[in-house]
Amino acid sequence: MSPKRWAVLLLTVALLAGLGFGGYIVYEKVRQRLTPERCTVVVDDQTVTLTREQATNASIIVAASVSNGLPERAAIVALVTAYQESGLRNLDYGDRDSVGLFQQRPSQGWGTVEEIMDPWYSSEKFYEALTKIDGWEDVDINDIAQKVQISAYPDAYGKHTANATAVAKSLLGEPASISCVNFELADPEPDEFAAVLEAIDADFVVDGDTVTISGDEDEVWSGVNMAMANGYAAGLSRVEVLGKVWTPDKAGWRDAETDSAGAVLTLG
Repeated sequence: MSPKRWAVLLLTVALLAGLGFGGYIVYEKVRQRLTPERCTVVVDDQTVTLTREQATNASIIVAASVSNGLPERAAIVALVTAYQESGLRNLDYGDRDSVGLFQQRPSQGWGTVEEIMDPWYSSEKFYEALTKIDGWEDVDINDIAQKVQISAYPDAYGKHTANATAVAKSLLGEPASISCVNFELADPEPDEFAAVLEAIDADFVVDGDTVTISGDEDEVWSGVNMAMANGYAAGLSRVEVLGKVWTPDKAGWRDAETDSAGAVLTLG
């Protein structure tokens, strides 16, 4: 939160002091107004903030790499590229006829506009082009992204490597590495993250408004983090996983009262 917003919040708290429960309600409304709804990824010393759209698109990009049996490096290259080309946004405009996450051009054989505007399709096409390049795994990340994209700015990709690496590691299973703040829950909709869980072959079961994820620790955390990245649209309201708990009204993870096996996700 910016210093200006903190000043407004502190002033509000001072004005509402002594007003009791009614004052607390007003305080909460002000706090929610000044606190951006976003997801935060923390891996090692790298902190990355993502909007709802960015988090969802990142999960699709990473899930598509897993479904194609590709290593972590492929997801990092794809994320670096999408960061540079679109800011991880699914744009319906761009230079000349470029559209989508990777600003792929229908006139250059990437597909129709409708196809490219599907994040799953555009991610698949990116990996298809990437893996056709001999020795792509050993090429510098900036340079291999450029070989796929053939951009007019060939040195622009590398600056996104740290953020892309943190996001990829989180979505591939780094424990308790992504959390999101959300004050207005959508209606329960597990289908909003079912596609990414299926793509990473997570073992999950939907029972009404409850979703359970099981497997080894890496698999469980990858599933949880993928679900978290899609939690806004899914109406995710609580996650308890391997001794940790998350709720959408507070940033970060907390210790749970019980050390559960697997993960239990509550919607609505």
